[in-house]
Amino acid sequence: MSRRPPRKFPLFRLPRLALIEVIKCWNPIEIYLFSRVSRKTKEISKLVKIPNLNLELTVYNCYEVSMGYPASCMSKHWYFRLYPGLRNYEKYKNERYLDIYSKNAGKSVGKLVDHCLEIFYCEFRGMRVYIDPIMKSSNLNVFMNWINHNEKLSKIPYLSAFKLKEGNQLYLNWFMQNLKKDIGVLNLPQYYYETERSMKVRGSEKMLRVNGKVDDLRFQSREKFVDLDHLSRMDCVYISGRDTFLTNRDLNVFMKNWKEMKTNERMKFYSFDAKENLDWRVILEGLDGEIRDVRTVRREYKSPWNKTQIFKVNGGVDITRSDGKVATIGMAFHMIFQDEPLSREMIRDYQRLIEGQNIDGQEMDMNFVHDEEYKLTAEVRKAFFVMVK
Repeated sequence: MSRRPPRKFPLFRLPRLALIEVIKCWNPIEIYLFSRVSRKTKEISKLVKIPNLNLELTVYNCYEVSMGYPASCMSKHWYFRLYPGLRNYEKYKNERYLDIYSKNAGKSVGKLVDHCLEIFYCEFRGMRVYIDPIMKSSNLNVFMNWINHNEKLSKIPYLSAFKLKEGNQLYLNWFMQNLKKDIGVLNLPQYYYETERSMKVRGSEKMLRVNGKVDDLRFQSREKFVDLDHLSRMDCVYISGRDTFLTNRDLNVFMKNWKEMKTNERMKFYSFDAKENLDWRVILEGLDGEIRDVRTVRREYKSPWNKTQIFKVNGGVDITRSDGKVATIGMAFHMIFQDEPLSREMIRDYQRLIEGQNIDGQEMDMNFVHDEEYKLTAEVRKAFFVMVK
């Protein structure tokens, strides 16, 4: 007795509500593949609502589009890997990965992202960039053209840029120099090392540059890519970083421009290291700043990066803008998180460096503690902050 072949499931004969219930059981990769069959399947796929789904893009040795739920485990994410060219790559034998090969991957990934944003109604959360030299310039140029001319991506919400291998810095610098979008959070989590060759190249070519405005800049790099012009053009709201090219004269010009409402009107919290030891006579020249007593003035600011963290700002110099808004500038070692009083040594250095007092032989207020481990190092002398309430 012969067996009949299994009958195919009559998917398109189902009532629309029943069809939607079937598609809801699929993962995003399956829904994406279904939506690519025809215009009809695309419109049906758009009827399936997946709440809280986000999309991120990674540029490495391929373009990886990840979709998932924020703050969820990796098992709740799915990945589209779009490889440039038709060469053999390692395939991920997993239902959560879809490998795609394209001769023009830079163009294809743009279409992929646009398609996913359309059918899933998801949010574009951000990008990670650590370009491998295997990525050809032709692919990257087309990809960059898609980003810069995509009206739906008016701003990159989050961008993390770093290098995994020595020599990749030039690729990252090229990427940042050609990106024409504003950025929400720009995170530069790794160090950038200059080679002997790059030291001989013009500064504009070897330095990482940002074209658009940046809401929140975070960098641990010691490349010193921030100078006065760059700082003004980025117009950041928040900055948390390390070494910069900013001199004392630059800080003076920067605060004067802010006071006259010429630049950086959005500024709320900046913390970074200057190029040289802070000289407050130069920084405060012509600013009419009010020096606050470090022993009696302590003000609190909420951290923009950790909502439960409070900065305790001791003393500082208040600069009043032409519209009445006040910025407090100072040395970062007087900005603490605890409620304990400052040490006598910190007060002494504050009075000597900021107030310009000669306090040798003067009696210190004994309500403040003695700290034998405290040292005013060269690194501490460069740490600058400005806060605007």
